[in-house]
Amino acid sequence: MLGALNMGAFFALVYVAAQLLRTSVAATIMAVSPVAMMLIAWPLLAERPKPLPLAGAGLGLVGVVLLVASGSGGVNPLGVAASAAAMGLSAFGHVLTKRWGATAHVLSVTSWQLVAGGLVLLVAAVLVEGAPPRVGLPAVLGFGYVSVVATALAFSVWFTGLRHLDAGTVGLLGLLNPVTGVLLGTAVAGEVLTGRQLVGLALVLAGVLLGQPALTRRWAARRAARVAEVSPGSADHPGSSTVDSRVPVE
Repeated sequence: MLGALNMGAFFALVYVAAQLLRTSVAATIMAVSPVAMMLIAWPLLAERPKPLPLAGAGLGLVGVVLLVASGSGGVNPLGVAASAAAMGLSAFGHVLTKRWGATAHVLSVTSWQLVAGGLVLLVAAVLVEGAPPRVGLPAVLGFGYVSVVATALAFSVWFTGLRHLDAGTVGLLGLLNPVTGVLLGTAVAGEVLTGRQLVGLALVLAGVLLGQPALTRRWAARRAARVAEVSPGSADHPGSSTVDSRVPVE
């Protein structure tokens, strides 16, 4: 099940969306993933959504739109459905992996999901595309990079993060994908960042920082301290029942 959710169905839907949607639209839909993970983790993991990560998800979504938005044109409904399904299934699968894979070794969890998801895709590929075509050395090297680095290693790191952090915090890190793409375009392809993209970049980074555990704990501690200062049991509160020892009691 996890292999189908996180690997098989996810990758198939992502490639369908890539064929039917502009990158900006697909990236915007996928940027909703942190909120989806927070909401799913609430009933399944008892991880109540926290204000700062929720605010960070909102900032990040706006930032992604500013980063990748380009031009106008029609939007294919099937592509939107595929992208939204990929986002929802992967968010659900990641939360289930955190719940069910807590006691298993992370490499084992990742490997079995990749094998199961690959088998699902293999059956679908044979039925739809037939036998695979011949590929040359450059294609083999490309497939090797995608398989080992961009998939196996990336998911191992992702699931390791899920094991140690809240689902919402890890989900926010996914917002760095479009940031990385834009920055690589600047560094490798010589693209120039616009003012709008710089604002979007700043918003995404601010959103990711808002979801970090240290900042969330500090904010929660300050909020608890403020509540304690004005609680009925506080000596400084007007309704306090505490008696001042300096006032004589008749």
